Amino acid sequence: MASSPSAKKVGIFFIVGMVILGVITFRAEHLGRFFKKHNVYKAYFHSSKGLKKGSKVSLSGVEVGEVKDIDVEGDRILVSMALERKVLVREGSTATIIPDFLFGKSYVDISLVSPTSPPLPPGSVMEGIDVPGFGDMLTKFDKAMASIENLASKRFVDRLIETMDSAHNLLSKLEKGEGTMGRLFTDETLFDELKGTVVNANDILGRMSRGEGTMGKLLADEELFHQLKETVSNANTLLGKMNRGEGTLGKLINSEDLYLDLKRMMLNLSETVNGFRAIMPQGAFSTVIYSSF
Repeated sequence: MASSPSAKKVGIFFIVGMVILGVITFRAEHLGRFFKKHNVYKAYFHSSKGLKKGSKVSLSGVEVGEVKDIDVEGDRILVSMALERKVLVREGSTATIIPDFLFGKSYVDISLVSPTSPPLPPGSVMEGIDVPGFGDMLTKFDKAMASIENLASKRFVDRLIETMDSAHNLLSKLEKGEGTMGRLFTDETLFDELKGTVVNANDILGRMSRGEGTMGKLLADEELFHQLKETVSNANTLLGKMNRGEGTLGKLINSEDLYLDLKRMMLNLSETVNGFRAIMPQGAFSTVIYSSF
């Protein structure tokens, strides 16, 4: 039985209605935004990094609007953002284009600042922060690879080979026992002597730690330590008195007059002896000198 034309029309209208309903449901969020009131804010960037008109705008990750326009002004990109009026953008906030390398859906994220900062009037321009995009990362990667290629130049490789050869020669000499270090590695006698020295040193240190011998007593005997400390203290006291000119030794060290008197006495004695030598024969002079003692 053939379908009537009215049934076909009903079927077509039903399918079209379902498609329209699906589109409306899918775009309900965007249609809802169309009826909401917005405030426009702007930010300048050096690159749009795949940003498109209609891309979302978030405030610290929370979606609050969308990109209204993208224009070129001189050497910069001006992005206009339509934000819900209930959203407060404050002074000091910055806008950053967040690139989406996987799906290419870049968006703008606005930073949160202290609630004490005054609100930013609608139409204001906030600071735009440029982050490296995929192209920038490729450029930096190319530069890094170029640097690596320069490092791997023939001159660098030759120096590396030279260094490896020197290290190989040094290890060969050590293995053959050449030089001081080589002897240390290969001479068994030297090893035994060194081992014996270490054993003796350990023995001496052990005896000292047990308080044996003079050094051991100095390390372990508390009474001897206190006596030594007292002796040093007394010596310091004695030297201090001598420094200050106290006592006989102190006067001898510090008294300038006593020093001059002794010097004059020695000069007079020397002149007297010289006078005796001049007027008396040598034998008689010796007799006088010996008899005086």
